[in-house]
Amino acid sequence: MPVRIKNIAGVTRFFREGDEIVSIDGNPVEDQFDILFLTGEEEGSARFAVRRADGAAASRVISIRSFERARLVLEEMRFKRCHSRCIFCFVDQMPAGLRPSLYEKDDDYRLSFLYGNYSTLNDVGDREIERILALNLSPLYVSVHAVDKHIRERLFGRRLRGNIGEAIARLARGGVTIHAQVVLVPGVNDGAVLDETVEALFAHFPAVRSVAVVPVGLTRHREKLPAIERVTEQSARALIRWAGERQDSFKRMTGGDEFLYLSDEWYLLARRKLPPAESYGEFWQLANGVGMCRRFIESIRRDVERLRDRGGRRFDMTIITGTLGGRFMRRYVLPLIGSRLTGCAFRLLVVRNRLFGNGVGVSGLLAGRDIVAAFRRRGTETGCLVLPPNTVNHDGLLIDDLSPEMIGRELGLPVLVPERTFLENRILRACTGGTQ
Repeated sequence: MPVRIKNIAGVTRFFREGDEIVSIDGNPVEDQFDILFLTGEEEGSARFAVRRADGAAASRVISIRSFERARLVLEEMRFKRCHSRCIFCFVDQMPAGLRPSLYEKDDDYRLSFLYGNYSTLNDVGDREIERILALNLSPLYVSVHAVDKHIRERLFGRRLRGNIGEAIARLARGGVTIHAQVVLVPGVNDGAVLDETVEALFAHFPAVRSVAVVPVGLTRHREKLPAIERVTEQSARALIRWAGERQDSFKRMTGGDEFLYLSDEWYLLARRKLPPAESYGEFWQLANGVGMCRRFIESIRRDVERLRDRGGRRFDMTIITGTLGGRFMRRYVLPLIGSRLTGCAFRLLVVRNRLFGNGVGVSGLLAGRDIVAAFRRRGTETGCLVLPPNTVNHDGLLIDDLSPEMIGRELGLPVLVPERTFLENRILRACTGGTQ
């Protein structure tokens, strides 16, 4: 589909606002990726064919440098919507009344390449596979969940025309790196099914560079949805034991490289020790919560050493987190701070998620109203309130559209959001009233 020019920020004698770029050197333009790929060379020229706003066709040979100087502002890319009806889909478990964007479902390999979104590849045909290979869209993040087609159809709630194993094999042969995920649904894709899945994916190592297993997320809003078992502390411990055996086996075959990972939630649910930092390789799947806790510990450790080097300081803050985050903070972070930074008041407020239900313990889904309610139940506090960075979106809003400033006005305290940790200089200045 041609790409329309919304605006021209530079200088050009050929392009006009409202033009649609139809082809470049005879190659049809489907989206912005084609334009980036076909104009990637710094030198040389290309023939650009456009359709004017009045429908007239025009073309001209233009140097790549002239094209770049035009600084064309193109229309937003249109992405594919998800056509699956996953039995565990989190969007289907959302309460009503939140911002509309939270109910949108996408399933587009281009979003996978651009932002690390996970794509199922369920609706990617031969032509699109060839396009991925031609444009070298690597790495891709793929929701596999299972390689058995019948199990996949049960998980995705629909008939599937393609074979995920064949699609991954073609991409692997073509040089595309894949990071795969398995959302584990107890009684559906665990046990022998999980063994089969990770073995089939490992057959394409190192093209399939990592596989992350994450526990299914269930909210209290599952009316008229399929019954799904929750992950328990006991089942989490069993999976960690299984993963340890499989990880050792894979490492022997890779010569020491990691392949199989578990998200941090498994260890927190099981109350088991987190793996060391070296177990996470290049932290391929941070967005999946794989190694995020370990990264945070290392950041806190560096911050603590920095503060010790500068001498004693007194800070007064309340740190907000979810129920799983509370386990993590009490076991790893607060002891680290307490043993090295004395005389500082670091309080922890664990907020139960009323919006989604107690089964959701991650801090990234905490609602502002739940934070306000938890704070008021505990009583009067001093100092400042610090939220985890993942509680707010790019617009600075929590999932229920409250901002930290709105929460602060309601509670009468400064509410802050760090970029990395609550020991950043900006946060500490606000919590001491002084200068660090």
